[in-house]
Amino acid sequence: MGRPKSGTHKVPTSERILNAAERIFSESGYAGARLADIAGAADIRRPSLLYHFESKEVLYEAMVHRLFQRLLETLSGFMLEDAEFDQQIVKIGLAFESFAEENQAFGHIVVRDILDHRDPVPQLLANGVVPVLDVVCAYIDAQTVKRGANQSIGTRAAVLQFCINTLVRTAAGPLRTPLWGAEDYTELLIKRLFLSNDT
Repeated sequence: MGRPKSGTHKVPTSERILNAAERIFSESGYAGARLADIAGAADIRRPSLLYHFESKEVLYEAMVHRLFQRLLETLSGFMLEDAEFDQQIVKIGLAFESFAEENQAFGHIVVRDILDHRDPVPQLLANGVVPVLDVVCAYIDAQTVKRGANQSIGTRAAVLQFCINTLVRTAAGPLRTPLWGAEDYTELLIKRLFLSNDT
């Protein structure tokens, strides 16, 4: 297997592959995605793809890692220790919603692959999801204790409730308005899930 030819693309080959992988995996799922299709979408040949990522599993893992690292970097900017929590939790929720809106493949990949129990999808997806979930929940728990608040809904359950609702809504396409309506209740949902039980 030889080195890929250097091209005129300004985006590095590995980034083009990962970008293409997001689109193909979001459209076809792990099982249905073909490396040849991903290579074609990245404007390279399959052997060049395999030079950068030795298998579909390795490519999927790298794609998931990159997606969730980008998400964590986005949310971390709002997880401030000394800021007013009731303002920051809304900013965190809205930042998550914006991320999902701007990265349409994200919602499709997560929602589809949560339901795909075939190896290696569950473990690879968990490796991306769980570390970000842990960081967000730890921040919320620390702020809840600091404020002396009482959260009757478990933090993890509340975070997942919000995230799954947001991911399904942003990925719903033409069903979005018939199912959720025209109004955006994101901020109200955040407040009810994370602030309504304050003592």
